Amino acid sequence: MKKKLLCILTAVLLPLLTGGCAMLEKEYVSIQDYVPSEQEVEASGERFTVKSADALQSALLSLVYDGRTEGSIVFDSVYEGEPAKDLENACWKVKTEDALCVFCVEKISYDFNKIITLNEANITISYSQAGANPDKIIHLGFSSEADGAILEALQKGEKRLTMLIGHSGYSAEDMAAQVTRIYRDNPTVTPGSPLVNVNAYSGAGTQRLYDIQFNYGMSSEKLAQYKQQMEDFAPFVQLSTVGLSEADLAYRACSWMLENCTFTERSTQNSAYAALIRREANSEGIALGYVELCRQLGLECHIVYGQLDWEEHCWNIVKVDGSYYHVDVTQCENAGLILGFMKNDEAFWGSYRWDVGSYPKCTSTNRFFDFFLPSLNDSGR
Repeated sequence: MKKKLLCILTAVLLPLLTGGCAMLEKEYVSIQDYVPSEQEVEASGERFTVKSADALQSALLSLVYDGRTEGSIVFDSVYEGEPAKDLENACWKVKTEDALCVFCVEKISYDFNKIITLNEANITISYSQAGANPDKIIHLGFSSEADGAILEALQKGEKRLTMLIGHSGYSAEDMAAQVTRIYRDNPTVTPGSPLVNVNAYSGAGTQRLYDIQFNYGMSSEKLAQYKQQMEDFAPFVQLSTVGLSEADLAYRACSWMLENCTFTERSTQNSAYAALIRREANSEGIALGYVELCRQLGLECHIVYGQLDWEEHCWNIVKVDGSYYHVDVTQCENAGLILGFMKNDEAFWGSYRWDVGSYPKCTSTNRFFDFFLPSLNDSGR
């Protein structure tokens, strides 16, 4: 029996002993941020007791993320490493490898003392003016979560938004483009597209901090007044949508624009506010106004930036019954609904030019006549 057990153990251990090196050479495919266990770092107010270099770095980060200017770190009697050297390295890493610290920490200094058998360090942190209000910094996991924070900042008329994102590949330019996209999808959150300045700060790995500053081109009082006007704008409050198809709703939005807004070529009249409140806008303002009207009626709608007859021009793509269609309200005003309302890519391509890869494809073979001609004839229009 003993011989059998010995043979079994030998058979099990032999592959491990001979193949151990090959196993150790295998590369890890999953890397996670290190989180010290409760046994490695203990906190009491601004005082931390640490047992390893990783816990030491975590304690320093905790002080910064809490916005503290002072704190104490005690090195446990079983601390693994060289406390003085590890503290110097940890201060450097925290200052240079964490996006929040790169953004707001000016200096981390310390006094190192030995108390009987324990080592203790008194930490002092000084912040830049940017880090004066750490509680205003929004913490997010992924860049896809930034949309809601940006939209809320625009809705409130915030002049600054700072976001710390754990995983993001966005550059400063990418984040500025994100702000523009959110404005264009929600064109009544501000009277016009705000000027945006974005600074990006990198941490280790994919951690990023974005400091966004908004310039609305007007005083806070004026901005609040304009916002109130747009909040009060409700052109369809009397409209009963019962029994109306999505095509009918898209038509109602287009008709409202044709009846209430006058086209102008002035470049300053390029906002939904100009189209809906001032009632005079260029093609961009009219298209942004149409986005808002469709939103109020529950329709998905996008603004398209392209060309018409080689001139810069804007129009819309609206989703109706699962398919996308071009709608050019300006063209409807100039040449009639049949030429500018609910057309597919093939019908538009020629006089129009746009970046086809940036917008939904309009491939439906349904024509204007299929949706509206009978009803329009019946109404005498």
